[in-house]
Amino acid sequence: MSNSVSEARFSLILEGDNMPLDMIEKKLKLKPTRIIRKGEVLNRLPMMVAERDEWTHTITLTNSQDTDAEMNQMLARVILCQGVLSEMAANDGIKVRLRLYVQSDYAQMSYRLMPETLQRLVATGLPLDVTSLSWGELGI
Repeated sequence: MSNSVSEARFSLILEGDNMPLDMIEKKLKLKPTRIIRKGEVLNRLPMMVAERDEWTHTITLTNSQDTDAEMNQMLARVILCQGVLSEMAANDGIKVRLRLYVQSDYAQMSYRLMPETLQRLVATGLPLDVTSLSWGELGI
């Protein structure tokens, strides 16, 4: 992680209606870090409820040596699960995606993805959402 990044996470997200949440963990051999069920309150002001089930497995990215070690390990696992993920998408209508979340205490931030990581991202065949949050403080 760059010095301007204070937090980075990487997630595998599955969402759909009436998802077999217990079966997902068994099939993928990954424990969810968060499960949201359709109708669950997400926010009270303004009131927001989940429109569908969501199963998420998230890791924290800590390596600052431009190797993406944690992300590459997770991507390797996702690649191994491609068949199961494709089957769930086709049979159960489950949408699968990846998310990279980066947060900074400073007004400017960056997160570098190395070529090996980019190749693995492409090999998953999954869309990648990139989200960022900056508190906008001046970093000196």
